[in-house]
Amino acid sequence: MNIVYCTDIVYELSGVDFTTITKANALAEIPGNRVWIVVSGNPKSLVHRLKRVSVIEVSVQYYTKDNQGLFAALWDIYKKRKIHKKRLEILLENIAPDIVIASGVLMKYFLPSLKLSSNPVFIRELHSNRNYSIQAASSWTGKMIPLAGYIYDYYWKIHQYDQIVVLTENEKQGWWKYWKKVVVIPNPITHWSGRVSEGNAKVAITGGRLAKMKNFSGLINIWEKVSRRHPDWILQIWGVGETQKELENQIEEKNLSEHVLLNGYTGEMGVEMSKASLFVFTSLSESFSLVTLEAMSVGIPAVVYNCPGGISYVVKDNVTGFLVPMNDEDAFVEKVCTLIEDEELRKKMGQAALAESKQYSIDKITHRWMDLFQELVAKKHGKEKKCIV
Repeated sequence: MNIVYCTDIVYELSGVDFTTITKANALAEIPGNRVWIVVSGNPKSLVHRLKRVSVIEVSVQYYTKDNQGLFAALWDIYKKRKIHKKRLEILLENIAPDIVIASGVLMKYFLPSLKLSSNPVFIRELHSNRNYSIQAASSWTGKMIPLAGYIYDYYWKIHQYDQIVVLTENEKQGWWKYWKKVVVIPNPITHWSGRVSEGNAKVAITGGRLAKMKNFSGLINIWEKVSRRHPDWILQIWGVGETQKELENQIEEKNLSEHVLLNGYTGEMGVEMSKASLFVFTSLSESFSLVTLEAMSVGIPAVVYNCPGGISYVVKDNVTGFLVPMNDEDAFVEKVCTLIEDEELRKKMGQAALAESKQYSIDKITHRWMDLFQELVAKKHGKEKKCIV
């Protein structure tokens, strides 16, 4: 089976990148499969984790002009999208794919309209909440463009796909409740280190892109209160992003430099998590939260905000950790301190988290994808044969 992922870039820094790489590698190991990742553009240093997967760049660089007005920017995107579509069409015609998956943003509107003689199955993967771009905008005027894109996408373009894949049952039972061509396949764990935390280190850990929506500033406020009661515990924050300087200033202003560490980027998050005893996360919106799942896979409990999206699908309240009402910093502090002070409960929840995480192994998730691929290909081409006869 020829399988093509179409995405923006694969650069190892985002959860989507890691997930795409992990699944592509696993699918390529299955006899009879050939797998490609087609990117619109990519940094010079390509990721090293790809194995039997071919990466092809179509060299369409979006957003290259600065300080242009709204209409000029939209016109520039329109022209580049036409080039992108033509190059993809030529490339995919040569590959003759059975499956084409949109896992990126830049091609999602036009991908199923490509005219290909192999007539592949087109699948749309959704890695974020539908409202994420609107929520992330900082002003009402800034929300207008993603709102227009939202209407264009979800009320028109997404209908053209043969299948839509969402990450959690919670997501499916929301907007997609009455859609017949929507299925749930969660992401696999991408940093399975094979290590398990002993649960004794006085370290809490978190990670992700340092962005407003991840709300690490709120977590620092929380840790200021935690450190008053437990000054010997340290919070490690792993990740890079646009709010790093703000977070550094916040830590300095609150005199927390000995209690909160910004550790930057690591490609071995699972290893770092296995050295901690507790995972904490205050994101304002999560479709799935791979980082939470990876923490569970090393046997540490999670204290997280019960934010919009699928995090409650991952964390079982009072079993594998605690779900805290949104923005209730005092309640968050109490749950963290409960686990710090009760080692037996902390380890019990950690073991439950480890057991829960095993259903997200790459082998199990890959099996679900292959079942879906085979079903969709048979269904699409079976109908064609009937029509021809």
